[in-house]
Amino acid sequence: MLSRTERVVCLIVLAGAAVITLYPMVVLVSTAFSPLNSGSGGISFAHPLSLSAFSYAWRAGGFSRYMLNTVIVTGAVVLISAVISVMAGYSIALARPPGARWVLYAAVFGFMLPVEALIVPWYYQFQTVGIINTYWSMILPQAAQSIAFGTFWMYVAFRSMPRSLSESALIDGASPVSLLWRILVPNVAPAIWTMAALVFLWTWNSFLLPLVMVSNQSLFTVTVGLSTFQGAHFNNFAALAAGSCLAALPVVLVYLFAQRRFIVGLFAGSVVE
Repeated sequence: MLSRTERVVCLIVLAGAAVITLYPMVVLVSTAFSPLNSGSGGISFAHPLSLSAFSYAWRAGGFSRYMLNTVIVTGAVVLISAVISVMAGYSIALARPPGARWVLYAAVFGFMLPVEALIVPWYYQFQTVGIINTYWSMILPQAAQSIAFGTFWMYVAFRSMPRSLSESALIDGASPVSLLWRILVPNVAPAIWTMAALVFLWTWNSFLLPLVMVSNQSLFTVTVGLSTFQGAHFNNFAALAAGSCLAALPVVLVYLFAQRRFIVGLFAGSVVE
């Protein structure tokens, strides 16, 4: 039990951390809801709430197109990486074909490599096959690294499943495909949701890869589009804040809706039978 003094100190520290964390977000939202060209930013309620900055960023800033591009890229990366990672993790953890251990090592090594070390080889390879300035030049590299991470993640999740579960299903006549998708996947669903949420956050916030791979503005993702918008509207604080809010909104919504599953999934695989 904490003493009264220790509890007071903890509360003070937590309150200070909350203020430091929330103040920039409050300033951002307050500025975003201000009229266009209404000042230099900061918390201010001198003006009535206005959506003009959001409307301007959405139309003139091209955020409608940037958001659509990001949804396409992020959705494809999440779908591809989730399906392949589940199958690869199952194969390594339970099926164990020859060389499975080396595939696991390769996956661990793959997601440890930074994008900066791979982006130049990727660029020249994609230029050779002619997919620069396409969605695929953004989808394939991010899917590859997400699969490397997801394979290890799902390997740990499948290893936490009781071996008796898969053995009894096989004795009852279940095929390996049925065992995976009808029995094991529902049991490791929290881990899959957590993996998908992490891949979504990483892909949505990716900046360097889309910046290098795409020069056509109609294919810009929201992070690259926000950078371009900032350069063209560096003195329009309300519009910049509105664009930042639009870029961050999907990430916040995904985290809020997936928060419970996210926390549960983080502990999936912590106990192995």
